[in-house]
Amino acid sequence: MEFLALTIYLYARVSTDEQDPDAQADFLKGLYPHGVIVEERFTGTTTDRPKFKKLLASLQAGDGLVVREVSRLGRNSAEVLALAEELKARNVKLTIDNLGIDITTPAGEMVFTIMAGMAKMERELMLERQRIGIAKAKLDGKYTGRKALDPILVKTARELVNNGMAKAAVATHLKIGQSTLYKYLAEPV
Repeated sequence: MEFLALTIYLYARVSTDEQDPDAQADFLKGLYPHGVIVEERFTGTTTDRPKFKKLLASLQAGDGLVVREVSRLGRNSAEVLALAEELKARNVKLTIDNLGIDITTPAGEMVFTIMAGMAKMERELMLERQRIGIAKAKLDGKYTGRKALDPILVKTARELVNNGMAKAAVATHLKIGQSTLYKYLAEPV
């Protein structure tokens, strides 16, 4: 079955402000020169990401969504698999570039399921290594933890959001990560 996409969306995501999604975006743009790029800096531990949610809501039957690798969709295998099923039901083609698979085929779906589990395992192993490193640093007296945001900065962020400024714009304006902003906004005042 030949698939002709109405619009191909290229989703590039990195987890931290220190990382740059441009490399992913440029790579995908080289493969899909007419694709629409959506870049985001947000943790992959959830599919509840502002730009990603907006992109998913805008996808129509016949559109295509391309990501460089499974982990760009997320690291929670249950959420990623549910997302793939949702897109399939909506007749949106999901392409995982580095696997070269079409998940609408039985073989592609099997490979995708395995890779979603691998992405989750990779995340869990990274967290385990991080916990081990932090425990050692604490024993050596070298670990002080992350520095909390200045309360004045948090107050400013709340005021900007309450005055109607988009959260992504607030994060950029205050030079903090979006996930950090969401964390502090979720805390009780």
